[in-house]
Amino acid sequence: MGDYNITGANVTNLTNTIPTRAPILLLRDEASVGKTNDIVFNKVYIPSFIYTIIMLVLGSLGNTVVFYIYFTRWRKTTSRVFILALAAFDLINSFITTPTELYFMLNWFQTTNGVLCKFSRFLTFMMNNCSSFTLLGIAVDRYMNICRPLRTQMSTKQAKIIVFAGTFVAVLFAWPALVVYGIQTIPVPVAPKTYVVGHLCLIEDSFVETNYPLHFVIVLLTGNLLIDVTLIIFYTTIAIQVIKRGSSFLCAAPGTDRKFSQTNSQSLTEDVILDDQTSRKSPSILKKFANRYGGSQEKSDNEEEMKGLNSSKQRSIKKTNSGGAADKRAKFNRQRSMSIQSEEVRRARMIKITLMLFLVTLLFMLSFIPYCVIVIIRYVQPYYYTSLSDTGKAVYQFILRSYLLSMSLNPVIYSFMSEKFREECKNSFRKILRVVKARN
Repeated sequence: MGDYNITGANVTNLTNTIPTRAPILLLRDEASVGKTNDIVFNKVYIPSFIYTIIMLVLGSLGNTVVFYIYFTRWRKTTSRVFILALAAFDLINSFITTPTELYFMLNWFQTTNGVLCKFSRFLTFMMNNCSSFTLLGIAVDRYMNICRPLRTQMSTKQAKIIVFAGTFVAVLFAWPALVVYGIQTIPVPVAPKTYVVGHLCLIEDSFVETNYPLHFVIVLLTGNLLIDVTLIIFYTTIAIQVIKRGSSFLCAAPGTDRKFSQTNSQSLTEDVILDDQTSRKSPSILKKFANRYGGSQEKSDNEEEMKGLNSSKQRSIKKTNSGGAADKRAKFNRQRSMSIQSEEVRRARMIKITLMLFLVTLLFMLSFIPYCVIVIIRYVQPYYYTSLSDTGKAVYQFILRSYLLSMSLNPVIYSFMSEKFREECKNSFRKILRVVKARN
C-alpha cells in the first residue's frame, strides 16, 4: 500500500473523476485491486461475460461446420470463395479475439500484458475490416449476376484476389491499434479520497491526452459508413431489378434468353453440392437432340425416295417417317420443357443465395450500429460512462459487444436459407456418429 499526493492534472489524464488539487490515497496492493476487480465484475460484467461465452460457442461450432462443408462439398464458385473467407475470419475471432475478451473482462482492473492487449485489439479491428471488404465483394458479385448478366462475370480467381486485397487494406486501416491501444492506468474510488490503482486494456496512457485515438476512430467509422452506404446502394439496385423483372426473371425460356444462359451459367449453378448425378447433366440437351435427329436423316430419306422405290414401300416409309417425326416432336417438347424447368430452378437458386448473402450483410451492418453509437458517445461525452449506475454500465458493456452477433449467427442464416447446407450438416453428423459408434 502506498500513500501518494497526486495533482489534479495528473489525475485528469487518467479518469477526470478525482477532484483537482485534492490529496488522495492510492491503494496499489494486489489484494485491494483484486477485490475491487471482483466487485466490478459481479456488478457490471456478468451479463456481457455470459453473452460472450454463448457467442463464442455458437461461432466456433457453427463456423467450423460452415468452413468444412463449403470447403469439401461445395462447387467452386465465387460465393463459395466469399463464404469460406467470412467463415475463416469469424473462426479467428472465435478462437483468438473472443477468448482474450473474456480474459480482459475477468481481469478488467488487473490487465498488465500490454502486448496481448495490442494484438487482441488489432486482430479484432482487422478481422472486422476483412469481413467488411469481403461483404463488399459479395455485393459486387451479386450485382453483376443479376443486374449485368450479359457482361463477363466475376471468376473464382478474381474473388480470391478481392479477398486477399481486402485483407491487405484491412491491415492498413487496423495497424494504428497496435500503437494507440495498450495498458491504461486508472484510479477507482473505493472510499472518500481513497482510490485503487487499476490497469485496463484501453487507450495507452501515453496517448490518452492526444488526438490520435480520435483520428483512428474517425477513420474507421468513416470507412465503415462508406462501405455500408455502398452495400445499401448495391442491394437496393438488385432488389429493384428483381421486382422489375418479376416472374419473367425466373420463367424466361432458354430460347428467348439464350445469351443470358450462356453468359451467366456459373452464377445459375451456385449453391449446388458436388454430386455425380448433377455433374452429369448437360445444358446442351437441345444441341445433342439436333445432332442426333437432324438433317442427315432427312437427307437419307429423300435419297431413298428418289431411287425408284415402289409406291407401297414409299407409303410405308412415309407412314413410318410420319410417326417418327411425331415422336421427335414429342421428345423435343419434353426436352425443351425439362430445359425450361431446369433454367427456372437455377435462376430461383441464384435469387435465394443472393437473399442469403444479403441477410448476412444486413446482420453484419445491424450488429455494428450499437457498437458505433457507444464509441461515438465515448468520445463526445467522456463523463457519460462514469455517470451511469451499475445497471447502466452493465447495459453499456453489453451493447459494446454487439458486433459478436454477426460472427455467431452467420451459420444460422446459412442453415435457414440453404436446404442443401442442412442436408450436408445432417450427413456429416451421421458420419461422425457412425465413426464414434464404430470406435466404441
